[in-house]
Amino acid sequence: MHKKILWLLMSGTFLLMYSCKQNGQNKFHVVGSFKNATVTKVALLSIPTGKDQLPVTLDSAKLSGSNGSFSLTASGKKQEIYELVFGDNIPVPIINDAEEIKVDVDLGKKDDYYEVSGSPASTMLKDLISTFGKKNFEVDRQFAELDSLKKANAPDSIMITATATKNNTIEDLNSYLKNFIEKSSNGSLSVLALGWASRSLSTPDFEKELAVVTKKFPDNLVLQDMRKSYYAQKTQAQTPEPTSGTWVGKPAPELSLDDADGKAIPLSSFKGKYVLVDFWASWCGPCRMENPNVVKAYSEYKNKNFAILGVSLDKDKGAWQKAVKDDNLSWAQVSDLKYWNSHAVEVFQFQGIPFNILVDPQGKIIAQELRGADLENKLKEVLQ
Repeated sequence: MHKKILWLLMSGTFLLMYSCKQNGQNKFHVVGSFKNATVTKVALLSIPTGKDQLPVTLDSAKLSGSNGSFSLTASGKKQEIYELVFGDNIPVPIINDAEEIKVDVDLGKKDDYYEVSGSPASTMLKDLISTFGKKNFEVDRQFAELDSLKKANAPDSIMITATATKNNTIEDLNSYLKNFIEKSSNGSLSVLALGWASRSLSTPDFEKELAVVTKKFPDNLVLQDMRKSYYAQKTQAQTPEPTSGTWVGKPAPELSLDDADGKAIPLSSFKGKYVLVDFWASWCGPCRMENPNVVKAYSEYKNKNFAILGVSLDKDKGAWQKAVKDDNLSWAQVSDLKYWNSHAVEVFQFQGIPFNILVDPQGKIIAQELRGADLENKLKEVLQ
């Protein structure tokens, strides 16, 4: 648990990449008790404000005996995250939203080893770390279980169930973080939660939460910097806007790209079958969230004259193949690894992913942008 807290704080990327820039210093005191001590010191540290910076010790004290008390004092910017560190690696994160913060520590415990009082924000921080840690652990566990099933060549029915369970745990984590972010009244806590959420939320959901928080804390320069940096990077990526126009009723143009082994797979090779041409990428959050629906459709209809051709806009072959494996995409997959310069974009003129088209056995496109229930309903209509 001690190392988990350190990891969670260090993984709050946005928090550590920027420093709060509110003016003024505020003196605060951290007092408390300890028991079952096997260490001889406690230090109050500032959290680094850049990835290459080291923590700064603001105050420290010796611990006398196995049980006792301590008192530390520091000046810092109000409403920031600091750490008490017992010995070298037992952290207690706090926020200086009060002049005096009381911390009681049982150093003989591995879990739930401290209590904080006098600081509402520090209490909320403890709850956030604990709840996020548990939910994130469950997500990791489900990924590991799914990977084990893949290695064991588990039946499709079991894989579909395991994939759905994995997605449900991710959604549970995301729902918790979104709810916390929207209800939080503390800017530092919101930044930390938002940094964690950036790794699992879809792009639209993350942008929504970022907008909510920056509106709630308009004077928080950390958030302003975060927003500015995020959209600068997004502009640099030059991701096109969502697609417009329709292919329905038109003959499918030829498209031939290589699979991971360098074998060309032309779209025309699927003639005589209904084929879903699915344009996606490993870096596309909405695509990854839609993949379980595509997996389910393939499992249900693959023996009914139905096939799928996955076309990836990835740049990195390793990331592409890992996503294929992780998401259990067992159909033909091709890519020229050219991102938005892919020949697939040139041929089909789509401007956003996920995007797909459904081609009938004669080579005519009969539907496009089929997601979720729409995909299931269309396949049921034409294949049953």
